[in-house]
Amino acid sequence: MNRRRFTKLTLAGTLAASHGISSAADSEKGTPFTSKFGPHENLLPTAPKGIVEQMKFAYDLGFRGWEENWLMRKPEKLWEEVAAFLQSKKDFTMGISVISGGAGQDFSNLTKDGKERLKKDMEKGIRFCQITGQTGMTFLPGVRNDLPREEQIKKSVDTMNFLCDIVEAHGIILMMEPLSHNLGKKAPLLRSFADGAMLSKLVNRKSCRLLADYFHEGQIGNGPDLIKNTNATWDQIGYVQYGASPGRKEPGTGKLDYAAVTKLLRKKGYTGVIGMEHGTSKKGKEGLDALLAAYRKIDA
Repeated sequence: MNRRRFTKLTLAGTLAASHGISSAADSEKGTPFTSKFGPHENLLPTAPKGIVEQMKFAYDLGFRGWEENWLMRKPEKLWEEVAAFLQSKKDFTMGISVISGGAGQDFSNLTKDGKERLKKDMEKGIRFCQITGQTGMTFLPGVRNDLPREEQIKKSVDTMNFLCDIVEAHGIILMMEPLSHNLGKKAPLLRSFADGAMLSKLVNRKSCRLLADYFHEGQIGNGPDLIKNTNATWDQIGYVQYGASPGRKEPGTGKLDYAAVTKLLRKKGYTGVIGMEHGTSKKGKEGLDALLAAYRKIDA
């Protein structure tokens, strides 16, 4: 090996090591992440019990976002406690919660019972958001039938407009999530970013947007095209979630390039919460350290 190459390799190794040390130090002292990465209940190993206590724990580690899928199903007293914490931390942002899983309905041919169930979900969601102050709510627009997917999506617009009519005046945005897995025994209406963007564009309401969960997009074979697919659907994306694919653990444990995705989101001007929609690859303090290191790395 010549002297010049040896010097370059040594310098590269030193810089990589110093970045690792810097990331660890940032986590240790709770330096805020630049991006609003949002953990959820029971994600952070070694965290105390209780959602609010875990939100405090996350804040002290440098996180400035949070998401809680099933908060709407929990007691209203907890909604109020979450709201109080958010009021006490003005730089801490609440991401999504699930407003409805679609009630197993075919949105292109909604039944009377299905319409009533969805209406009740929306009304409960309004009450929930009035307390917590949230605006973005995860929504699954039903299941597939035998029609070609594009045709069924077009015929689902009226149902989405019906729901948007209920929530829009309250500032709520239905974040429609494409899924890589089925809903029970049926496939979801939306499978990809392209599907979600199509429905969002057809509905054309400020209360209807695409939830871009990169784990699901990776699971359907679109991992190599995340940047291209993000650019293609950007005008319809309202919320973002991360998770390694395969495995659904912290970034870096799968094949998806979350450093590139985070860089693109920052370039696009995205300042919302990035939901950490996954588990951890390790347990205990080792698991927490690995999680923090993974997010410090892609936040750089």
